[in-house]
Amino acid sequence: MNNDYGDGFVSNEIDWTALSRSLGLLDEQEADGWGESGSSDAARAAILELLGPETLQAAVDFYVSGQPGFELARSVLWLLHPWPAMERCYEIFRSAQEPADRQSAVELLRVVADRRVLNWVSEFLDDSDETIQAWGIGIVDQLAWSRMIGAEEAQALVMRYQGHQNPEVRKTVSCVEKYLDKRAAVESND
Repeated sequence: MNNDYGDGFVSNEIDWTALSRSLGLLDEQEADGWGESGSSDAARAAILELLGPETLQAAVDFYVSGQPGFELARSVLWLLHPWPAMERCYEIFRSAQEPADRQSAVELLRVVADRRVLNWVSEFLDDSDETIQAWGIGIVDQLAWSRMIGAEEAQALVMRYQGHQNPEVRKTVSCVEKYLDKRAAVESND
């Protein structure tokens, strides 16, 4: 079969059986010989496996560089929420010399993050850079809105920062509190 689709895009063959096996999606002990499962989460895990951690970390670097195409890199990372990208954002935040690079890394983390980054939020909010502080509380905001953390967990986090010195942080805290109140009202009516 010819895998050349023109325009320079070439398909590489994927060993779907081996990939399924490595992700624990095949049960070869089923009565009929094969049992398989799949889901959106399994698809996301497969894509992450195919791309590999180096590619995902390079996408973070590309986003932070601001080169044309950075927004597509951000969108892909947002869709996947890959741990290697979260780690790379944190590494850039901690080590970059340029304030804009540190800010971009935390801004990207805001949409790439999942609950695994919650331990980092206080570090962002304690940073001397007000933009990093604002993006740091933005992580809590995004996790609450996307329901990647529970309402109680989000409430506990925003209560810690109600009196933060940065007015942008206080503004976001207020917005998250209002959202959580509305969410609780809707859930109590269900």
